[in-house]
Amino acid sequence: MPDSHPTARRVAQVALITTLLCLGAAMPLRSAYSAPTELEIIEHAPGKGAEVRRGFFATIRYTGWLYDEQAADRRGAQFISSDDKGRPVTFVYGYKRALLGMEKGMEGMKVGARRTLIIPAKLGFAGSRQMPPEGIARDAALIIELELLDVVPQSNVNQPSE
Repeated sequence: MPDSHPTARRVAQVALITTLLCLGAAMPLRSAYSAPTELEIIEHAPGKGAEVRRGFFATIRYTGWLYDEQAADRRGAQFISSDDKGRPVTFVYGYKRALLGMEKGMEGMKVGARRTLIIPAKLGFAGSRQMPPEGIARDAALIIELELLDVVPQSNVNQPSE
């Protein structure tokens, strides 16, 4: 049976192709980056002071961003900063008082060291007892920039013999 409206069919095909091309142009291109699956540590300064050890008080300055694979530097919205509190933060290192990705990322750091940590969700809030700040998904990958300012042993921590 011959097509009774070949022009109408052709117009519909062109309209469909045009729509698909426009939708494709509106969709963001996938970045060369993808969400991290393992902890990535970028060392900016090695530090020269005492090394952080389990049970030591660690004083740090930090800023955290949501990981955004579409951003040029992969940093999305900033969600936390010790500068917002007006002072550095001190916690006992090695007892899950910070995100697991932060503690793992601090291994071997010496006072004065600066690092950027790209933390996969499993080592961020998803793998933590800590609740994420309001508006942050538990399964979000994170970027944390930190500086180790000081370490102080607790008096009850066994010191390694020299």
